[in-house]
Amino acid sequence: MKTSQSQQIQPINQSFQYYEASEGGLNLSDFKDKIIRQIHVVVGITIFMSSLAFVSALRRTPTYEAGFEILSERVSIETKVTSSVSQSRETTEDIGAVTLDEVQVKNLKSPDLIAPIVTKLKEKYPGINYDSITSTLSLKADEKKGILEVFYQHSDREQVKDVLEELIQVYLNYSLRKRQSGVNRGLDFLNQQIPRIQTKVNILNYKLQELRKKYNIIAPEAQGSQLSQRIDTFIIKQIEYKSQLEKTQRQAALAKKELNEESTTSTTAMLIGTSRYNALLEDLQKIDSEIAKQSAIFSDQSTKIQNLQEQRRAIVSLINLEIATIQQKIDNQVSLEQKQIQAINREIANMQKSFQEWLEVTGKYENIEREMTITVKQLNELLIQREALRLESAQKEAPWKLLTLVGEPKRNAASIANYIVLGTVLGLLLGVGAALLLETSQNLVYNPNQIQEITNQPILGIIPFNNSYNNLYFQKILDFIKQLYSKEKQSINKNYNRNYAVKNLLSPYVEAYVFLASNLSLFAKDKDIHSLIVTSTISGEGKSTVALNLAKVIAASGTRVLVVDVDIRNPGNLTSAMALSSIKGLSDILLSDNLDAAINIKSVIEQSFLDENLFILSSRNTNSDINISGLLASAKMRNLMQELQQIFELVIYDVASIVDYADVKLLANNTDGVVLVTGLGKLQGLKLKEAVSQLNISKIPMLGVVINHLTN
Repeated sequence: MKTSQSQQIQPINQSFQYYEASEGGLNLSDFKDKIIRQIHVVVGITIFMSSLAFVSALRRTPTYEAGFEILSERVSIETKVTSSVSQSRETTEDIGAVTLDEVQVKNLKSPDLIAPIVTKLKEKYPGINYDSITSTLSLKADEKKGILEVFYQHSDREQVKDVLEELIQVYLNYSLRKRQSGVNRGLDFLNQQIPRIQTKVNILNYKLQELRKKYNIIAPEAQGSQLSQRIDTFIIKQIEYKSQLEKTQRQAALAKKELNEESTTSTTAMLIGTSRYNALLEDLQKIDSEIAKQSAIFSDQSTKIQNLQEQRRAIVSLINLEIATIQQKIDNQVSLEQKQIQAINREIANMQKSFQEWLEVTGKYENIEREMTITVKQLNELLIQREALRLESAQKEAPWKLLTLVGEPKRNAASIANYIVLGTVLGLLLGVGAALLLETSQNLVYNPNQIQEITNQPILGIIPFNNSYNNLYFQKILDFIKQLYSKEKQSINKNYNRNYAVKNLLSPYVEAYVFLASNLSLFAKDKDIHSLIVTSTISGEGKSTVALNLAKVIAASGTRVLVVDVDIRNPGNLTSAMALSSIKGLSDILLSDNLDAAINIKSVIEQSFLDENLFILSSRNTNSDINISGLLASAKMRNLMQELQQIFELVIYDVASIVDYADVKLLANNTDGVVLVTGLGKLQGLKLKEAVSQLNISKIPMLGVVINHLTN
């Protein structure tokens, strides 16, 4: 192997991300691919159904359409009057504008309204009936704007106009009847409510009069304020009395203490005591002073001292009597003040009780008075409403107004468009269904993931598809090479032909085949694969092209490669297209009994002018009577395969398809493995499963799968 050339070709990784299957859910990409593949079916069916719908629309009897608009009155006078009264909600809802709600619009198609029109027009249009009118009568209401749009279709132009004219009168009369009906219901309601509310007013007025008489209520707020002021005055007096009692009790306690000590100088006792008590105290002081003077002169047993002592005892006795009187006076004063406090407490309690009763009475009075005010207001409003409704009932003008007159009926062109749209949609659905059904019935493999799932083998490479390098162009290039490669110009044009073929034939695929060769480890110096079989499940999947281009990539790296065309049944697929000059091939070697094998090999193997290291051994047999399976299973074939592996570094056998023939089974055990070429969009899944099953049963070593002609 030439190292210098092999170093120039490096494996290039291919990306499989685009073809990864989505996990779970709907595979939209797969669905899109199916539709695109069968787009001709989808388009054909869609065009057919659209055309059929168009023809059907043209053959239909033409229909004419016309219409008018009606404006519904939004708010009436009595509605404004009654809207502020909570008790008259029923009146507010029933009286006023005949609004265009959903129920109202449905009612406009009722037999009660349409039947009179049918009766009136029956003589002029015998075929008219309720269903014929309502089936093509269209009502569209805008509740916000209060506009009703009415459209009617029919094949008779005059009938369209007559029916719409009658509908105008019917709908205007209907709105008037609806309004008068609401007014009458409102009057009935008010006539029921007014006597009841008047009775309630009378009862409340009677209760107020009874409370005024019983509790002498004139001005409840003023009377309550006066009562509250009186209570406040007594509470102030109560506080003053309590303060005076505390003061009196303190003085009484101090006076009693001084009196018990028999003090002649008791200020408190003197203040509280009587004039007699104060005079006796003065006399006692004088006697005590006199005794003191005389004691300095006389002894205690003297008559003078004894008389003074006797006088003093008489005065003290009188003072003691007076002290008892003073103490009684003090007790009486305390008792009097306590009684005053008790009396004022009782008065305050009575007044508070009266005030609480007054509050209850006045509260009840105010509630009745408030209810009376509300009820009177309601009564007055209902009386106003009744008067307004009486005026309204006398009006005969319809609440709905005609906005636009009935125009001249026009032919309905929308029916043709509808037919075409419907036919297109139906055709599109049928086309998609047919495309999916066709895809399912064909069961062709279009996705690399399907191949890997079926074969359970590694994907060795993906060969891209290019329209500019199809088989026809491949054949044209080689035909051109044949013309240039004549005996007299062989030496001159050899290099030119080689470079031209390599540039134009292999450049779009070189990266894919380098990647394939790298996965097979064919660039390795000590590679394990020295011979391999390139085959396919069925014919037409491009195995010969894959074998040749793979050989070219390996040969370009300096490896001597031999491509053996073992597809003897189709001898022109590869070798004849390569402009080889040899007239003998593999079949001639196997059929020869006299010639030496080595001589046969040298005479039939031809060097390709695609590369100096690329050699071709063609099949070269056109005899259909030979036993090809016997030749391939013969010992001569096995010896030949061993001999070829000794001469060349790599031998690639282009073998017939697996499902059609047993050639792969006969040769595989003498090689290092099998490469299965699968053409996307050409192979059924069942065929691929059958091929893999045969390989597994025969225990043929599989190297992997090559996907050919993958579109982007």
